[in-house]
Amino acid sequence: MEKSLKKNPDIIWKNIRGESVLLNPMTGKYYGLNKVGCSFWEKIDGSRNLSDITTLMLEEFNVSKETLLKDLDDLMKKLIENSIIMLDE
Repeated sequence: MEKSLKKNPDIIWKNIRGESVLLNPMTGKYYGLNKVGCSFWEKIDGSRNLSDITTLMLEEFNVSKETLLKDLDDLMKKLIENSIIMLDE
């Protein structure tokens, strides 16, 4: 079973004109998310896994499932590496 994704509660974020800016106050690093990344971020609620979020986003963006899944998987790994999100145990 796929693990749910959850946001690091310490992350400070702001949506600006369809894009998100995230700040990890523990590292002082900023991260910018484009429209697709912003949609992904907004759908992380602690109960959805990557497959659930991909399904929701396919209704929103005109892209193949394979392309979206690869892009989201890459983004998810970067966000996990930088302690922005985590896999819920």
